[in-house]
Amino acid sequence: MNNDLSVLIIGAGPTGLMMACELARHGISFRIIDKNQNPTVSSNATWIQSRTMEIFDHIGIIDRFTRLSNPCHAINLYTNGKSLAQISLTEMDSTYPYIMMLPQSETERLLNERLTELHGKVERPLKLTDVKQIDNKVISTIENSNGYTDEIVSDWLIACDGANSSVREKSGIYFPGEDLPEQFIVADAIIESHMSKDEVHVFFDKGSVFAAFPLGANKYRIMANLNLGIQRKLYTEREVIEMAQERAQGTYYVKSVSWISFFWIHSKLANNMQNNSIFLAGDSAHIHSPALGQGMNTGIQDAYNLAWKLALRIKGKAKSSLLNSYQIERYPVIKEMVNKMESYTKMALFDKNFLKKLNKYSQKLADKNAKFSQKIVAELTQTHIQYTDSPIIDCTNIKKNLIKPGMRAPNVIIHSSSRLYNYFHDTKHHILLFLGLNPSKKTLLQMTEFQKLLHHVHPDLINVYLVSPIPLEESKNVILDVNANIHNQYKVKTQALYIIRPDNYIAYCSNQFKIEEIENLFKRFCNE
Repeated sequence: MNNDLSVLIIGAGPTGLMMACELARHGISFRIIDKNQNPTVSSNATWIQSRTMEIFDHIGIIDRFTRLSNPCHAINLYTNGKSLAQISLTEMDSTYPYIMMLPQSETERLLNERLTELHGKVERPLKLTDVKQIDNKVISTIENSNGYTDEIVSDWLIACDGANSSVREKSGIYFPGEDLPEQFIVADAIIESHMSKDEVHVFFDKGSVFAAFPLGANKYRIMANLNLGIQRKLYTEREVIEMAQERAQGTYYVKSVSWISFFWIHSKLANNMQNNSIFLAGDSAHIHSPALGQGMNTGIQDAYNLAWKLALRIKGKAKSSLLNSYQIERYPVIKEMVNKMESYTKMALFDKNFLKKLNKYSQKLADKNAKFSQKIVAELTQTHIQYTDSPIIDCTNIKKNLIKPGMRAPNVIIHSSSRLYNYFHDTKHHILLFLGLNPSKKTLLQMTEFQKLLHHVHPDLINVYLVSPIPLEESKNVILDVNANIHNQYKVKTQALYIIRPDNYIAYCSNQFKIEEIENLFKRFCNE
């Protein structure tokens, strides 16, 4: 029996691995177990959205992914084989204005690689058979491949064990929703085609959909509904090839198929993502249509949101109420996404007027500068997510000309070899003190003194940077913004202050400098 464990993570898919990497980065002891003998070997979830790329950038592993992945810069929609609309991603507000296509097996391998560097490892195969909470401890019964059982006692348990979560079931957490009747097929294929290999192509017809996602070279992930009315347990390579060529109106020549799998769409969301010392993350908390590649990315963001809060609590630096913000922040975001994915899928499959609606939708998309197009792209890439109703976000002093608290802090290319997130690689909150585009000597003196004053507000939790358009020789913690890229991205012309959380969301902003307001923000969740 292990009595000295802070956190036990159940499940070593992308969500569990992300949680393990983040806890390790924050210096928290944990174990991560998985019931499977080996990691995922199939392509499964292939979409890595812009927001997830920003997260990988923040934690220092983005280059590993960009070297192996295939970037897709647009999504093309077709009806009856004719081009209908294009959703371009190139103008979006991110340093990664595209979708990264990479098999889930590779995503897991890279996260495992990072976990090893952080001195962590996945223990396999270990299966959870029971879980109980007694006296603020979580007691997990674990069975190995030989049938031998043991108990692991931990302060916290994170369930990342997928849609059929044993933790969720044994904890009695309600998982309402519905199962859609339509059967889908996915396959990995080698395809020859004149279609662009840096764009996604989706073909619609009455009651049917076929999509091709380029993975690089001539490799593709393809997906389609079967539209049969009966369930199939076997689909041959020849049938997949014929389906692809028929539904894509001959634009694809499928040479071979290496992997075929079936799935059904389930649309469910746990009412509570926390049960005392147990948290749900990823598919254990929410499952939905794979349309638009949201699932894996949402799970990774669950882990990213929870890890820093749990780390502060374990270190004794935060109140227990901080952990309540996980449910408060993530649940509304996920609920909206689950509902939208369900609505889009039902419309495409079962609405007799879908093609007419798609035509009207496409006309709105035609104007690439329109707010409608920008909104769709932001939702698709998950850069729209915000936590404005969170109890640990201060929205009392919002200024129209500044980015709203609760929104993600934009990454900024400062120059060819430096990004703003490079300054955020540690696990602290970061305060940015903007000097303005034309700072006077008086302003410089005042801001330097204010920087020194802020260092006394929870110095173990905060780093304070001056963001200056001019070199400052004597000052420490300066971000040189010589081209004003950061000032412009953060909509700052004169002096301003931003507080950035460890997960790179804006907790507070103002063009006034009141130390008591900053202290009050941290008092919301920090121990005295």
